[in-house]
Amino acid sequence: MKLLKIVSLLSALTLAVGALSAKPIAGPKGGRILTTEAPHVEFFVEKDRTVAVTFYDAALKPVPPGVQVISVVAEAKSGKAQFALEKSATGFVSKQPLPEGDDYTVVVQVRDAAGAKPKNYRVLFHDEICKECKRAEYACVCDDAGHEAHKK
Repeated sequence: MKLLKIVSLLSALTLAVGALSAKPIAGPKGGRILTTEAPHVEFFVEKDRTVAVTFYDAALKPVPPGVQVISVVAEAKSGKAQFALEKSATGFVSKQPLPEGDDYTVVVQVRDAAGAKPKNYRVLFHDEICKECKRAEYACVCDDAGHEAHKK
């Protein structure tokens, strides 16, 4: 019985470590996948700096948003900016662009339904292109993504 508990505990720890060290999922549009389980939520910054939040199934095929409620706040050096989002066929898009510059946090809040407990995802926004994966730094999927040495 004691051996069974030890084996169960070791299995759980192995799964937890594997989940924490798992390589990020590459977003189909080139953005950052925020969620670890389907429906996946991708945060993507368009060329005009507007934001798209897109939903995908487990196979990363676009799916229409259900009753989810999304909010996006940029915490730029010029101050906080809340974004008005319009529903689209596969998610939400912002009406206005992100503030100028980069090196600031964008908070994407996802509620499964109105009134549901929010899940907050923080994205450190850098729009430079990663030399290895050729994605914007905020969406980099390299093993050392987010580390200062990686950006140089």
